[in-house]
Amino acid sequence: MARNRDENKRRAILQASKLLFAQKGFYGTAISDIVRETGMTVGTIYTYFSSKDEIVKAIVEEGWSELYSRLETDLGAAGSAENKLRLLIERFLPEVVRDVELISILLSEAVTYTRLEEKVERLTDLVFSLTRSLAAGSRPLEGFTRHTMRTALVVIFLGILSTVRIARASSLGISNDDIISVVKMLARESLRIDL
Repeated sequence: MARNRDENKRRAILQASKLLFAQKGFYGTAISDIVRETGMTVGTIYTYFSSKDEIVKAIVEEGWSELYSRLETDLGAAGSAENKLRLLIERFLPEVVRDVELISILLSEAVTYTRLEEKVERLTDLVFSLTRSLAAGSRPLEGFTRHTMRTALVVIFLGILSTVRIARASSLGISNDDIISVVKMLARESLRIDL
C-alpha cells in the first residue's frame, strides 16, 4: 500500500537537508543526519525522495524555478532595459545572496547534481540580450560576445557567491548591501548608464 504524501513533511525534509548540506557538505551528510534533523523515519524520507541526490536536485531546482519565474514575470512588467537591469541587480541578486545555504550547495561538491550549466545559459541569454539593448547606439560593450558575457557572468556570479559565503563566516565586514553596491557600480560604469 502506498503511503500518503504530506507536502509539509516534504518541505521539512527539503529544509532540513538544505541546512545540513550547507553545513556539512553534500557528501558529509548522510540520510541518517536528515532523519535525526527532521525526527522522521528513514522510510518516511524515502517515501518522498529515492536518494540524497534527488533531495539536492529538488532543493536547487525548485528554489531556482520559483526565483527565475518571479524574475521573468517582473522583467516582463519592468518596461525599459534600464528598469530591467535595475530589477535584476536590486531585487533578484539580493534574493540570491540572502540564501547562503543555497549558495553553499551551489559551490559545493553537489554542483554535479544542480545543472548549473543550464542556469548559467539562461542567465547569459537574459543578460546578454539586456546589455545589447542598453549598449545599442553606444560603444561601451563593443566586441563583447555572448561567450564573453557568459564568462563574465560566471566570474562575477561565482565571485559574489564566494564573497557572501566567506563574508558570513569571517569578520571581513562586507555586507550583502556592499556587494550589491559594487555590482551596481560595475554595471553603471561598464554600460555608462545611471542606475
